[in-house]
Amino acid sequence: MKMLEMNFADFKKEFKDPKTVIIPAGACESWGPHLPLGADTIMAEEIANRLAKRMGWIVGPTLTVGDSAGVWGPGTIKTRPESFKMYLEDICESLIEHGARRFCFVSPHVSNMSIISQVAWKLKLEKDVDCCIFDWWRIVQPVAREKKILDNDGLMAHGHAAEAGTSCFLYVRPDLVKMDRLQKIESPIPNNYPEFQQFIPFACYGDEYMLGDATGASREKGEKLVEATLDRMVEFLKQWNPPAN
Repeated sequence: MKMLEMNFADFKKEFKDPKTVIIPAGACESWGPHLPLGADTIMAEEIANRLAKRMGWIVGPTLTVGDSAGVWGPGTIKTRPESFKMYLEDICESLIEHGARRFCFVSPHVSNMSIISQVAWKLKLEKDVDCCIFDWWRIVQPVAREKKILDNDGLMAHGHAAEAGTSCFLYVRPDLVKMDRLQKIESPIPNNYPEFQQFIPFACYGDEYMLGDATGASREKGEKLVEATLDRMVEFLKQWNPPAN
């Protein structure tokens, strides 16, 4: 159930124990020549809505713009981390006033993760509210490997707008994928030390704003990835900590 589509009477009726709200958070940034600028936001909402149907929970407001300073390109919109953090805190604190006791954050945008984590810890320590975070493009990776869903692995499968991301979009929003623009783009910058975090502006990788091989993407792969990962998420949520008192 989408909170923004409910009237207040239905919200009061449907917001039941355990009072859990799913919060999607994404970004608006260049995401390859074949996928929309709002790819992370659209995927966050699609996954949140599917998860809500499985769990019987409510989907709260979406944070549509995130910290995208490192992926600056045509159409990219960025927000300051402190602005994103305060906005998310305000949303969560309002929902707590309405009785929310747990938050489930869904964000495919990696730059949002540290900010959401700070908010989650603050809510837990100051409000005794439980939180969990699903970093979508990261959690699909072990599923893809375990079930051998994709042709590629590593960056070529899970890079920016690569096989995994494109396949998921072909499943949830095929109308937004420009099939004639699928490409295979390898990183022009050698990375022999992937275990160390670096801060390289995405424009340094080329003017297509993607990394990886999207040419092998398919709806069938996307369906397997999305549904298997959702199964794993639901399995976790069914044993998740009980709501705080």
